[in-house]
Amino acid sequence: MNWTDLPKEINEDFVSYKGDYDFPQYLSDEKEWVNFKHKNFEDNIEIFEPFLIMELYRFIPYFEGKHVKFHPLNMPYIKIRKIEIVGFVIDVSEDPKYYEYHVDDGTGNIIIYYEKEDFKRAALRRKKIDIKYNKSAKNIDIKSLKTQKCPKHLPNPRPKFVYSPGTSISDIAIFEHNWSLETNNGTLGRKLKRCAHVHAVGYCTFDFMYTKKSSEEITCEDLFNAKLYFLANRITCISEHKYNKILLLWINTVVRRRYDENLNETASSSKT
Repeated sequence: MNWTDLPKEINEDFVSYKGDYDFPQYLSDEKEWVNFKHKNFEDNIEIFEPFLIMELYRFIPYFEGKHVKFHPLNMPYIKIRKIEIVGFVIDVSEDPKYYEYHVDDGTGNIIIYYEKEDFKRAALRRKKIDIKYNKSAKNIDIKSLKTQKCPKHLPNPRPKFVYSPGTSISDIAIFEHNWSLETNNGTLGRKLKRCAHVHAVGYCTFDFMYTKKSSEEITCEDLFNAKLYFLANRITCISEHKYNKILLLWINTVVRRRYDENLNETASSSKT
């Protein structure tokens, strides 16, 4: 299929000039990320960064062996590898192999696939942590806790440990804080539900929806039929407060660096 050929599902009335559908000429020839466009790279570079969901749909796909990979527009020397996203879960489903979480971050939405085997391993790790702390709660090592700073708040939700009589509230607070750190505030190994806020680490890929895809290149027709999704290696539940904090941080730092050509000027003027 040539770029000048319309996908069969699109009527010729879709374009302004019949027979003149050269897709690349409608794309900008500008390099997508301003923080890299003035640099010269002798070798390919790999990116491991957070992204807004809307940015995922601007990635340019290509084949690397048998796998679909991505790079920014007009920047094929930048290889997008493992990435992070956050989102609000608006729907949950599953198939025999995956849990499927439909998430939205306010800029776009995507389906996250998370292997059930990965969830089972996380649930087993959580079970071992709880057993360890349940045993230790009845005989807390006071000496080891004395070297640690007492947290300002008890975790929420709190674990249902049974302590020996006379255990001080400060020792309990430190003990439960340590448990909270190991279990991601009690969410490790817990099934995600609708309305949860999540942080996911993984990769983008394509589902070609059972259509035959090219073995050498990804065509316009492939993209018309394909569905972008996110394959997570790790997904954790976070609080709404932490979700808002992470999203705001990303927007003001790593995301802004990619698109704001005047970022250095803005930073300089703010210091003066």
